[in-house]
Amino acid sequence: MAIEMFDIRGFLVTTGEMESFEEDAEYAADQLNGMLFSASDEMSQSEFWNADNAEEFISELVSAWLQEPSLIESDSDELDDYVRQVIRRIEQEQDGDE
Repeated sequence: MAIEMFDIRGFLVTTGEMESFEEDAEYAADQLNGMLFSASDEMSQSEFWNADNAEEFISELVSAWLQEPSLIESDSDELDDYVRQVIRRIEQEQDGDE
């Protein structure tokens, strides 16, 4: 059974939390939040995801974003495609392991 919309509210960020991006803090927050919504949407369409592994993935996504400031240079569509491709790759790898 696919998970319902994963509750990402606890992971959403504010401009203040993105202060390391300086003048791009608001844009960085919008971009990261957009990635989180894309991930939640994509995960809700698959049987693979449960609350635990969805939360783990979201945590890793946030961490990767914070450690890779160059991601801010990507546009929203590129980030959306990136998130969806990573999720599909994880699902395919899991299918291959079974």
